[in-house]
Amino acid sequence: MAVLPHNHSDYDPINTRSNIPGARIITGRTCGAEQMELWEQYMPPGGVIPLHYHDCEESLTFLSGEVEVTLGEERHRVGADTTVFVPEGVLHEVRNVGEEPARLIAVFARAAPAVLYPDAEEGSRDAF
Repeated sequence: MAVLPHNHSDYDPINTRSNIPGARIITGRTCGAEQMELWEQYMPPGGVIPLHYHDCEESLTFLSGEVEVTLGEERHRVGADTTVFVPEGVLHEVRNVGEEPARLIAVFARAAPAVLYPDAEEGSRDAF
């Protein structure tokens, strides 16, 4: 068992196109996880995680703030204490539409998930 306080200085930063601050909390390096990852991110007002998709399922749990989530062709405005399920391969985007920072937890159904962008060259991905 691993007890992992959310102290970002101890974890790997999230380096994606969005430049949204956060950390990869549960990974193979931090606790030996082999089949999943957990990330924590903070979105400033107006912050955007641009349209992308993954090679696995993902859940996004919003702990604070107000965001608009694009999931395929659907758009949903959600606030704190809401979880959004994102199936594998489905394009999605998150935009902070509120006046306060939004805090979210992302859980991926595989270790080292690919972050893929529809406008990137084939095979291009953010690596972890």
